[in-house]
Amino acid sequence: MSKFYVIGKASPELLKKMHADPNADRGAVMKSMCDSLGVKAISYEWLRGRFDVLFCVEGDYESVLAMKVTVLNSGMMSDLMVHEVFDYNSAFKKAADVSKSYKKPGE
Repeated sequence: MSKFYVIGKASPELLKKMHADPNADRGAVMKSMCDSLGVKAISYEWLRGRFDVLFCVEGDYESVLAMKVTVLNSGMMSDLMVHEVFDYNSAFKKAADVSKSYKKPGE
């Protein structure tokens, strides 16, 4: 299982609904969706700044993408990005290894 950070902007429709029902527990809704997909919900937080929501989950990419599609199609978020955590040491080791066989044009 991989770890993902899902970062989103609330749509005007969601903001209206949250204004009408400020006690709504969106984290519980998101956790329920995770449970139905076999994804582990780690944290769900609202943010100040350019984006409104940060959701951390563990699962497979296809399931996290299914969540993204569902939430975007609901109209509750106007932008939603999925960022997968990776092992940067492993990636840069592979880059160092493969650079030995890479040749620039004309070399």
